[in-house]
Amino acid sequence: MPSITAAKLADLVGGKLVGDGERELSSIAPLDTADMTSVSFLANVRYIPLLEQSAAGVVFVTAGMKRESGDYIETADSYSAFVTALEFFNPSDEHEPGVHPSAVIAPDVRLGQGVSIGPNCIVEKGSAIGDGSILEGNVFVGWNSTIGANCHIHPNVGIRFGSIIGDSVIIHCGTVVGSDGFGFAPERGKFRKIPQVGIVVIEKDVEIGANTTIDRATMGETRIGEGTKIDNLVQIAHNVKIGKHCVIAAQAGISGSTQFGDYCRVGGQAGFVGHIKIGDGAAFGAQSGISTDVAAGDVLTGSPARPHNLWKRIEAALTRLPELLRRVRRIEEHLGLQKSVKEELRER
Repeated sequence: MPSITAAKLADLVGGKLVGDGERELSSIAPLDTADMTSVSFLANVRYIPLLEQSAAGVVFVTAGMKRESGDYIETADSYSAFVTALEFFNPSDEHEPGVHPSAVIAPDVRLGQGVSIGPNCIVEKGSAIGDGSILEGNVFVGWNSTIGANCHIHPNVGIRFGSIIGDSVIIHCGTVVGSDGFGFAPERGKFRKIPQVGIVVIEKDVEIGANTTIDRATMGETRIGEGTKIDNLVQIAHNVKIGKHCVIAAQAGISGSTQFGDYCRVGGQAGFVGHIKIGDGAAFGAQSGISTDVAAGDVLTGSPARPHNLWKRIEAALTRLPELLRRVRRIEEHLGLQKSVKEELRER
């Protein structure tokens, strides 16, 4: 693991060091487990008590904070500095350029400079892999697919025919890009499969978690916008359009032809019906159920989804329902209005 002095680390993250610039740092660790050779960070005021107790050699803090009991680096954003330090102390695994002998590459496939293709990969005819991209073991790339430069495709990913993947895309293990959309037409008491002949387009700088599925379009394209980050176990159906720089958490499901604007945020297990439009910057709490169009900037929670503040009031009220019911019964008894179950049934 590489090491660095505190002064050089401050320069690396663009921060201001308060303390010993010659201190040697060789790791990064949480506040409660760091030692004198570690750098740590404070991004949440809830953990200020740990700051003074920590044995960390250096701590990243946000401008305006300070550490009384040790060295620190003041930064504009301590979390961003932490990420930079993580990258420094944990460089990416090296993958030697070249094609493993067990890989099967069609004769007309176009391979860029410095491409690494691992064991048992299959790349079908008419496809192209951009400069510096990595395909780890058992990756399948269907015919006429394009993978841009500096992509990292982890093991057991399936990329079906005609898919277009931009530069610097990361796809984690087990994900399927371009699976058939869920399209069936009722015909004489049975369901007839509708051919799914569209494609999937993934723009640059997208990251897709493990075991996610992105269906190809029935016709046209399913599209994932630039910079969007998708968690594990997410289902994105045919002809969905996801805007730029959206974040979608695990187990979310998006039905066919739904369209998202830019900078949307989706909590885990949220579900969206098909053919609706979601405005820029909309956000959804975990397990939300969304069945109608959503305006830009709206924040919704619950199923059915409601404005977040209204949902909080409803949830607070629900916990009081048993007591409210008891109070209503006491009032009815006091007024002589309560009827027996038999009387109510007779009136019905």
